[in-house]
Amino acid sequence: MNLCMRLCAAVLVAGALTAAADEQPWTLEASNWEKGKDLLPEPVVKRLQKGEYWFKVVSADPSKFRHNYSQAFWDATEKNAGRYDLDQKTCGLKDKATDKIPDFVFGLPFPQFDKADPKAGCKIAWNFAMAGAQGGGGGATFTLNGVDTGGQFRRIKAFIHTRGYQGRHFGPIKENPEGLSGEAIGGALEPVDVEGVSTLTKRYWNWDGQDAVWAYVPSTRRARRVNAASRSDPVAGLDIFADDLNCYAGKVEYYQWKLVGEQTILAPLLQPYPFPMRSVSPTRQLIDTPYMPAGYEVPNAKGAPWWIQQNLLFVPRPVWVVEGQSSDPYYNFGKVIMYFDKELYRIYWKQVHNRAGEYFYTAMCGYHFVKNDETFSAVFPNLVVGVNDKTNRAALGGRYQSSFLEQSWDPSYFSLRTLTHMTD
Repeated sequence: MNLCMRLCAAVLVAGALTAAADEQPWTLEASNWEKGKDLLPEPVVKRLQKGEYWFKVVSADPSKFRHNYSQAFWDATEKNAGRYDLDQKTCGLKDKATDKIPDFVFGLPFPQFDKADPKAGCKIAWNFAMAGAQGGGGGATFTLNGVDTGGQFRRIKAFIHTRGYQGRHFGPIKENPEGLSGEAIGGALEPVDVEGVSTLTKRYWNWDGQDAVWAYVPSTRRARRVNAASRSDPVAGLDIFADDLNCYAGKVEYYQWKLVGEQTILAPLLQPYPFPMRSVSPTRQLIDTPYMPAGYEVPNAKGAPWWIQQNLLFVPRPVWVVEGQSSDPYYNFGKVIMYFDKELYRIYWKQVHNRAGEYFYTAMCGYHFVKNDETFSAVFPNLVVGVNDKTNRAALGGRYQSSFLEQSWDPSYFSLRTLTHMTD
């Protein structure tokens, strides 16, 4: 009898999972907002109720979604079980065998952990960092758009190029004399008043070193070192921050992390499964993606002017809810609540409080996946919608129509010389 009951229960559970995977797309909007009250951060639910936001919800097969990352990535993740621990003082990643920082890490460093572990939040953050690093490097040209209730009030066109030394498919880069985990160069292309303003960032593979960040302003013809905490400053006066890239762009060691819950949330994605890539050289691949127009760009659009109108889907995903707080006294944010995918470790939403503890800002972070076969995959941030609920205005970042992966940059590219000669 008990065996029969267990078999029946198993059949029902399997049927429920199949039904969930096959669920038809549906729209969450003001008329049925209660369906979304547990699927979104509270400030977002309030705008949903008002009719400012709506969500095209689609299901994704859990097994297929997991394999947005390559089998090579998951094989490495499995081998990492029990291999790593955390430095007690800094939350830095360390190899258990040596008690030092690892030479190279690929895959999730913590495939399993106890959610009651006080270090669980930091382990989640490390999984996030390494999942995002698997592509190895690349770039895109994109726009930053400031939008208020009257429409767009500012537009900046910019680019970013990156190279990663840790977490990448195909192993470490042989030459790494500066001991980096990654580096990036980015700059403004238009309008004229900001053209050529650019930054160079070098992130060191250590537990306690700050990022080295230089900013270049063409009018002064000089690059100056700036504090890494400037990632919490508004970009060009807009309601968006450098730390909104991937919903968190700093070192794991900069924050104190605390796992505070788990739930299901709506994940913003261009599509649930990978985009193809096409090779244009032995080391470079291009990815074409559709543009995501916002309300201010679409005649007679409904909802908030900054809300995305097309080409954005929302997939229900299980997430860890984690609180992070910077240990840098110059960092502008206080508590930040982030929602990490439990399996793919992307942050889909974050709620930001100021240093006085007052909530003021929510960012929605969208992604797309890239994969060739089972030997290579990558995940790209393609969208940030940052909303300042205190001022009732927003900024959009990303929304590019093409991006690229690059496995072999010129060694001299990420340098002060490149930074200071951008407008030559």
